[in-house]
Amino acid sequence: MDLSSIYSEVKQFLSIPNKNSDLEENLNHYYKTEPDENKLEILGDILSFIKEFTMFKDIKPFMNSLYTCINNTLEIRPESIFDFEDLLIRNSIMHFVQEYINYSKLNQKDQVLEFLTNSLEKLQKKPLIMNLGLLLKPLYQDQAYINNIENLKEIEVTYNLDNNIDIKIKQEIDKWLEIQKINLDNQEELKKHLNRKFEYLISAYNLALESEKSKKLKIEVMEMLTMKITMLSLMEYLPEDSFEPIPIK
Repeated sequence: MDLSSIYSEVKQFLSIPNKNSDLEENLNHYYKTEPDENKLEILGDILSFIKEFTMFKDIKPFMNSLYTCINNTLEIRPESIFDFEDLLIRNSIMHFVQEYINYSKLNQKDQVLEFLTNSLEKLQKKPLIMNLGLLLKPLYQDQAYINNIENLKEIEVTYNLDNNIDIKIKQEIDKWLEIQKINLDNQEELKKHLNRKFEYLISAYNLALESEKSKKLKIEVMEMLTMKITMLSLMEYLPEDSFEPIPIK
């Protein structure tokens, strides 16, 4: 298959109208130095990944969220294109877990993370995706919640058009997190180091530490660490012989 055919198949699967699709533009932007065969490799990974969600294909908000995961992952270029699929899986799980936490409206997020860890930690990729999909299906069928998300997206788009410093800072934090030794025993120490890194970046980008923007950004940055720890719990200890989904209680 050529690039054009796979682009069309991905958009058709996700029900993304041509006028609303920036997949091709983003891939060419973030991987502009890559030859077409490497872009084919990435698109093949994307197509293979989304087909894991076939049973949820008719739930359009779910597909929209999946498309967001794809575009967000394209922004984070891995060292090797052969690492793209793993990065896409991890970023999507982080995204879905965060959405579930938001939808649950629980202040004690550790309880949610513990629940997810206990339910999903023994799964391989396919049953993991299936369980997360079933967990999130009611969320994407709740029209009031979907309307609220769409309203927030409109505000966020306007905000990002004014200033993309927050994106740059979060990208710097993400790179910093990638080289940290993260485990379940050093969380408090990591939070302290992350806070210092955050304050350094705030200063480097000439932002006021006590501004509302900085406070909001700090919450989001700390949440990035929480999601990394969640990913550690979900992905690090998956046994090779586990193919059966574990029921989510």
